[in-house]
Amino acid sequence: MYRKVINTIKSNTLKKQNNIFFILSIFFTSILLHQSNVVFGVNISFADLFCLFILLFLMLNKQLLMPIGPLLFFLIISVLVLATAYFYIPIKYDIAPNSIRIISDYTKLLATFSYFIIGYNLATINLLKPAVRWYSYFGLFIGMAGIVITILNIRVFSEILFFGETRFKGLMIDPNYFSVLQITALVYLTRSEKIKARYKILAVFIMILSVLISGSKTGIITLFSYFILRTVEYFFLTRKKLSTLIFQLFFTISLVVTILVFFDSFQIIFSYLSSAIPSFSRIHLLFSDFISAISEGGSGREDTWRAALQVIQLSPVIGIGIGTYTTIAWEMFHYNNVAHNTFLQISAEWGIPFAVIFFSFVFFLLGKATRYRNQASDLNIILRDMIFILLIGSLAISLNNARVLWLFLGALVFSLNGNKRMNSGIQI
Repeated sequence: MYRKVINTIKSNTLKKQNNIFFILSIFFTSILLHQSNVVFGVNISFADLFCLFILLFLMLNKQLLMPIGPLLFFLIISVLVLATAYFYIPIKYDIAPNSIRIISDYTKLLATFSYFIIGYNLATINLLKPAVRWYSYFGLFIGMAGIVITILNIRVFSEILFFGETRFKGLMIDPNYFSVLQITALVYLTRSEKIKARYKILAVFIMILSVLISGSKTGIITLFSYFILRTVEYFFLTRKKLSTLIFQLFFTISLVVTILVFFDSFQIIFSYLSSAIPSFSRIHLLFSDFISAISEGGSGREDTWRAALQVIQLSPVIGIGIGTYTTIAWEMFHYNNVAHNTFLQISAEWGIPFAVIFFSFVFFLLGKATRYRNQASDLNIILRDMIFILLIGSLAISLNNARVLWLFLGALVFSLNGNKRMNSGIQI
């Protein structure tokens, strides 16, 4: 009897310790989604290490659910991209497969699906919302730190925190990627009902400045697109009195007209900001010459997208597989770079049919979350907005391997299908 009591106490203590480690793993995974580095040609984040523990914990406790539909789709895509890269492309275009690149890119694909599974499972055990909260607050902290470092011209960690010594990139590998993540963090900070209005306004101000100091034109366009989404939603999907609606529409139209009338005066302000903050000069170009801002100033998106379309035309049905894109782009079109567009990148690697299936499913999820916005929890709308922001950013950068995108997708898949939990997945 004594031994049974001792064993029970030890077992309960061990469970509590494991639960603490599990929560800590979710916490560190959430905040480290804002960090990544390239090591031996692979984009690695410390969040990956904690994700392994999350998966292991769920498996050992028999809580890991694997959604059947996404699992089958992943297996089909895996067979397709590997077979295409190893057999079809070498035979069709006489290009030797680079095993290291193929294995590296497939590892990325496997990692992104793992994040999808983690997002799905965190939603099942109601731990997704704390993860989103921690992710958003850490994004706010990085933005505040970047503003202080930029204004005070602190250069102690410039090699780590800055790109080209002027553009703040936080702990990410790219300032564009950093700016898009900052905007996703803004969603929770403005959507959460627990945050007071004055703090929401402060968060908006901080995040706008953090995007500006990154010098990211992609970030500014994405931020502007999200503001349009929120404005349209506020005017047309929020119930309000007719008099209030008319006043707000009049105020918005007046504001737009004022900006257009005094546009030249704003240009002077932009010029001053460009001289004070060097990274802002890239953003200033958006307002003075939008076409040049896209094709020049280090962007070169027009040439990159043209090359991507040419690669897609080589194998539009089954794609070119993984680990082959830059090789084909260089040998055939003399352009050694990725597509800088998630839609084009996936279409090139998976083929147009599977790319259409995937993105149709994603937009179906976003539409479903919007349609039932009044009946569902605010978490669905937060996830919808975050995915929307990542898709807008995907127009100018390749986010097909972005951890946050797949994590949020997995969570939204379960959240919109929560009543069918046991019928929508298999237990591992």
